Amino acid sequence: MANNITNMKPDDFIMYLAKHGITDVKQRGDEVSFPCINGCDDDHRGGEEFHMSYNCAKSVFFCLKCGEKGNLATLLKYFGDYKDFVAEQKESKKPVKTGRKPASLDTIVFNAYSKTSEQDRQYFINRGINKDSIDRFLLGTIKIGNHKRYMIPVFDKTGHVVCIKLRRTEEDEKADFLAKTMGKDNPTPKYMVYPTGASLILVGEDQLVKSTSSDVLVCEGELDRIIAIQNKVEMPVVTGGGGAQTFKDEWIDQLANMRNIYICFDRDEAGESGAEKLAQRLAARIPTASIYLITLPFEKNSHSDLTDYFKQKCGTAEELFTKYAKFHCGAKPIDPSQFKELTVDDIADVLNATIKYDYVAKTVVFLAMNSTYTESDQLNVMLNGDSGSGKSHDVIETAKLFPPQDVLIYGKTTPTAFYYSDKLKKTDSETGQTYMDLERRIMVFTEQPDTQLQENLRALLSHDAKKIPFAITNKSKNGKNVAVEGYILGFPSTFFCSANMRIDEQEQTRCLIISPDTSKEKVIAGVDASIDKNSNREAYDERIARDEARNQLKERILYIKSLRVKTIDISDSEYLRARFMENRRALRPKAQREISHFISLVKAMALINAPFRTVDGKIVATNKDVDEVMKIWSKLSKSMIYGISPQAYDFYRDFILGAYFDKKARTNTPVKGVTLDEIRRRYYEQTGSYPNMENVRKQYIPALQCAALISCDKDEDDKRQKLIIPLVDINDGLDKNA
Repeated sequence: MANNITNMKPDDFIMYLAKHGITDVKQRGDEVSFPCINGCDDDHRGGEEFHMSYNCAKSVFFCLKCGEKGNLATLLKYFGDYKDFVAEQKESKKPVKTGRKPASLDTIVFNAYSKTSEQDRQYFINRGINKDSIDRFLLGTIKIGNHKRYMIPVFDKTGHVVCIKLRRTEEDEKADFLAKTMGKDNPTPKYMVYPTGASLILVGEDQLVKSTSSDVLVCEGELDRIIAIQNKVEMPVVTGGGGAQTFKDEWIDQLANMRNIYICFDRDEAGESGAEKLAQRLAARIPTASIYLITLPFEKNSHSDLTDYFKQKCGTAEELFTKYAKFHCGAKPIDPSQFKELTVDDIADVLNATIKYDYVAKTVVFLAMNSTYTESDQLNVMLNGDSGSGKSHDVIETAKLFPPQDVLIYGKTTPTAFYYSDKLKKTDSETGQTYMDLERRIMVFTEQPDTQLQENLRALLSHDAKKIPFAITNKSKNGKNVAVEGYILGFPSTFFCSANMRIDEQEQTRCLIISPDTSKEKVIAGVDASIDKNSNREAYDERIARDEARNQLKERILYIKSLRVKTIDISDSEYLRARFMENRRALRPKAQREISHFISLVKAMALINAPFRTVDGKIVATNKDVDEVMKIWSKLSKSMIYGISPQAYDFYRDFILGAYFDKKARTNTPVKGVTLDEIRRRYYEQTGSYPNMENVRKQYIPALQCAALISCDKDEDDKRQKLIIPLVDINDGLDKNA
């Protein structure tokens, strides 16, 4: 096992629990409490202590509720790690040998491959494998003990050998046959793995991580896989090496991003039964994938396989998928001819099933998420507004339309935890470097992330480069600080939810800042929707699941993802420029960022209508896409100029300027500014409720000051009060920057 499980400190034990899916734990000194393994804490409420606890110093556990107790061995048996524990104990008692360091598997394989005779290589050639493939996959023979075996190395995603699949030779088969005729029936195993007990991986994962294909072929054996690659099957080809029975759930999870999964097993009863079982498991675990079964053109129970298909020249690689593959289960193949051209209003109507009102917020979030499937036009969005206004709701509900494997949702995460995320961490097969794979991902922070993490991501959000190097400090085995270097691979579309109106200038320019509606109508609709959802949750979920418009939009998104779009062109750049410049009397430097946001939205709009925007194999955005985006852009452009949220801009316009002009009309004399009480009164008159004045003082006022929309001074008539002085009359058209 990776960690020394017999000497676990509290931090190690917490990580051990996390590997088994237990992440909700509490630590006090050497004691770690966690949900009881007998289910005592199934009714646990947040904030309470769990009943089961483990003492790391004494290596014992006890449940205060059900009385379950035991030592480390008992706990390891429950989690299925006891054999590893025993093996570790035996290993620790072995005397340490001095001398030469054991050769790595890479070295062992290369030496064996180099020494393989031409006569032994003939075995692979007879099976249709050419010399180039023998050299590429280091096929050969190796001597294990007193027996020579055929050798098929298995490479991990970094390109290193993790184990060797072994096959018995013809000599062993002859010896077994002779032994059997003499009454001795103790045959040599046909298949073996070296080293004994080595952890098996998905054969072909090294090819899988490099590919951008959304299709994959699953075949039955390692040599079938090599033959398929040799015959130019362009999609990744993988195998578990033992049919459906040994295909692990974790291997299925490695195929989660695939849209089309093809299964080609041997043409016999076991192969066809195994293909059927694997197809059902794939469909259940990856509901977004279409599963196809390939029936090879041989008689049933002929025991023919993929090797025979190519060796006997029964067809080409292309015909394997176009002629012999049939859809079997899972998501139905997508027919783009069923789609109609969508407008922004159409998108808003579909989203209305779960998000009431919020026309601008939800359509911007949707288009930004759709921009994920571009090469480099992904958008960053900040939803900024009062607590409870629906920021997280808008993002999370919209994200449900997108493939779950593409969506990463964080509540709170530290920079270090982010860089060690198993969901994101990969190894570069060429350099061996660790990297965080954020390419074509949707990344949602429902709470404002750690300041340091946000700073670390700035270069990525700016699209400065697709690979952003990073270095973080970690502890080595001897407790010393060491630097771990790697890079972040982009680009994702990123969403931040924050109630903090004081937005850093660097985030202002990198993100589109939007706000949910706070109108009376939206609040009433939200209350009604909450009653509808929670009165009968099962009926609500079923109705949403049956919503035909939502399901069509989800299918469209899967189709868009499968296109693996590289570029989207603009058909009329002059028209785009003219629309962007509408009603602008002056330009600030940040307009250079704004135009990139505008273009990304236009391209995302064209992408959603990809079946109607394809010209000579390229997607081309039209003037119609520009006009559609202007429906939402016109509602954002004013607040964007000042680098504040629409909610803060509306507060200034409706309540500060409103109170100022009310006061001016009442007194009919020059007015310098308004007090907080006068703003509060105006708010009540307009909405029928009072604002959170703490929020006004600590959020709105500082944000509007930073935007140079107001200044603050003492009230000459009452020095105990602050006077809010409007600096820009946006209602009267005196704003020179609008």
